[in-house]
Amino acid sequence: MRNKKKMSMLLSTVVMISLLVGCGTTKDAGAPTEGGAAAGAGDKKIVLKLGNITKADSQLSITLKNIGEEIKAKTNGRISASYFPGGELGNETDMMQQLNTGSLQMAVITNAQLSNSSPAFGAWLMPFVVDTHDQAYKLWTSDESMKLFDTLTNENVVGLGYASSGFRYIVGSKPITTIKDLDGYKLRTTPSPTILDYWKGLKASPTPMPLTEVYTSLQTGVIKGIDIDSESLASEKLTEIAKNLNADNHMYWAGGILINKDLWNSLSPEDQKLIKEIVLDKTKENSVQVAKNEEKFLSEATTKLGLKLSEVKREEYDAVVKSVRDTWSSKSPEIAKFLEKADQIKKEK
Repeated sequence: MRNKKKMSMLLSTVVMISLLVGCGTTKDAGAPTEGGAAAGAGDKKIVLKLGNITKADSQLSITLKNIGEEIKAKTNGRISASYFPGGELGNETDMMQQLNTGSLQMAVITNAQLSNSSPAFGAWLMPFVVDTHDQAYKLWTSDESMKLFDTLTNENVVGLGYASSGFRYIVGSKPITTIKDLDGYKLRTTPSPTILDYWKGLKASPTPMPLTEVYTSLQTGVIKGIDIDSESLASEKLTEIAKNLNADNHMYWAGGILINKDLWNSLSPEDQKLIKEIVLDKTKENSVQVAKNEEKFLSEATTKLGLKLSEVKREEYDAVVKSVRDTWSSKSPEIAKFLEKADQIKKEK
């Protein structure tokens, strides 16, 4: 009996020691996890991967980076960002796929690319939609423009707003003083159906090609000119070999700011509201800065860059502009409403 009691006491002691040792190795509920955030604390850190196609010093890249930095500042580092400009993550088709899967969290995707996912984004590719950057900002923050994002039903993204890289110009090997000069004119442009309809209506010969091939193609005469946004015209140094400029503002070049939908739905309402406010603020800065850049570029066009400026009377374009707008408005109610809003904004003082 005495031996049994001793054995029982020994077993009890072993169990107690085991329990004490076990408590000493159990992680505290508030201890840092491997990722550095406190488990169950509700403040898990998020790193946003941001990407876009234009160079790091472009306004689209700068705007995206500014959005990420402001989010980090306003959340005290709880949400931070890493940046991949200049197509480091691939072309825009690649980045759309990455956005869908969540391997890329946020990106600026041009409206031309988005028109491949939804024809409604052809609204932004209509000729002469706006005349000024201020008008463009009012348009891209309108309900009619923001509702274009709702048509991206096959994409796992949420649209937050827009940013610009400027109006589009024509630059080439010969001056364009009348639309007759565009007859058969081999012009590099973006392969969007709406854009192609416009140039074909003017009897030009639109020739889609990657921007990386344009410089050499102009040098060798494969193309005679290029339809391009003001910012890319400067950054790609195309004015070194193409000395005739039509700064006609025939199209406003912008991109949608997208975020992965799964990530967005996981954020708190407070974080969603904060991000929307930051995007609105930083895209306003984008609009103002691009306008300043264009003003500077045009002021130096003849004196510093040695360009020859020419223009076509606006009314010469009118018949083709009306035809393109009517055709696409009949195909898409979103485009029709967008153009009505654009015309309304242009009438405002």
